[in-house]
Amino acid sequence: MSTLTAASASTLGAVSAGALAARIAVPRRLPARYDGQPLRHLSHSSYTKFLLCPEDWRRHYLLGERIAPSGAMFLGSRVDEALSTYYRQLLERGDPLALEQLKDAYRDQWARQLAAEHDKLGVDWHDELGEQQAFRIGLDAIELAFAELIPHIGRPVAVQRKLEFALAPGLDWTVQGYLDLEALRPEQTDGEPVAAIVDFKVKATPLSQARADHDAQASLYLAGRWLERDPAREFWFAQIAKPGLRRKQISASLVSTTRTSGQLRGALARIAQAASQIVGCYERFGPDRPWGFADPSGWKCSARYCSHHRVCPGGGGL
Repeated sequence: MSTLTAASASTLGAVSAGALAARIAVPRRLPARYDGQPLRHLSHSSYTKFLLCPEDWRRHYLLGERIAPSGAMFLGSRVDEALSTYYRQLLERGDPLALEQLKDAYRDQWARQLAAEHDKLGVDWHDELGEQQAFRIGLDAIELAFAELIPHIGRPVAVQRKLEFALAPGLDWTVQGYLDLEALRPEQTDGEPVAAIVDFKVKATPLSQARADHDAQASLYLAGRWLERDPAREFWFAQIAKPGLRRKQISASLVSTTRTSGQLRGALARIAQAASQIVGCYERFGPDRPWGFADPSGWKCSARYCSHHRVCPGGGGL
C-alpha cells in the first residue's frame, strides 16, 4: 500500500500529506456502516456514486441496501472475467488460450456466476437486454476483443492487481481499486516500451476522447501508480460497444488518455474532499436522514438508473 508522504512528494512532485491536509481536512475515519463496522476504503465507483447522489451513497454504503445487479453489469463482469482469464493464462504459463478455449471459459464462468447470483438476489434482466441476448453479446464481445483489442494492447505485466494507497499517514481508510490489466506497449516513435493501465468495458455508449480525458477512474488509477513510484504513462479504455437502438452492430475501440502531474494532484484532492464531505454529511444528518439528492433533470435521478428511486423522497418516494 502506498501512502502520500513528504518523501514521495519530493520524488514525484506530488503535494505532501501536510500540504494536502492544509487545503482539505482529510478525515482520519470514514463513517460506520449499518453493522457497526467502519468503512475502510473508497473506490472510484463509491466516489462517483457520492458525487452523483449522496443519498444513493448513504443507502448503499451505510444502510447496506443492495439490489440485484443489472443484466448489463453482469454481462460486463463476465467479459472482463474472461479477458482476465486470457491474460492470467498468458502470464502464468506463457501459452495464450485459443479463441474457442476462451469462449469455453466464458461459458463456464457465465453459468457458475449466474448460479451464484441466483443464490443471492438474482440478476435484473430488462426487456431490452434479456439473458440469452446478453450471453450472445458476450460471446461476440470476446471474439471481437480477440481480433481487434488483444493484438494492440501490448505485453501483459499484471492482471487484476489490487491498488491501494492512503492520502496521508495515520488514516484508518484507503483508496482502493483493481487494475484490469497492466501492460507494456511499444512507443510509436522509438519502439521503447511504455507502461500502461488497460481497463475493459462493455458499454451501450463507449467513452469519447473528451470523456476519457476527464474520467475519474483513469485519474485515480494513474495517481495510484504515480504514488507507487512506478508511474504508468497511459490509461487505455479497451471498449466493446453493445448493439442496441443506436447501434446495429457490436464494435470495438481503444481510447488512450494521460494525466499531467497537476491533474494527478487534483484527483487526489478531489477524493480527499469527497471523504471530507461524506464525514460532514454523517455528522450533520446521521445515517438515517437523507443526505441530498441527484439533479432531477439528470440521468441518475430516474427509476432506470437508481435502485432507490422508488423509495427516495427526492425521487419517486413521495
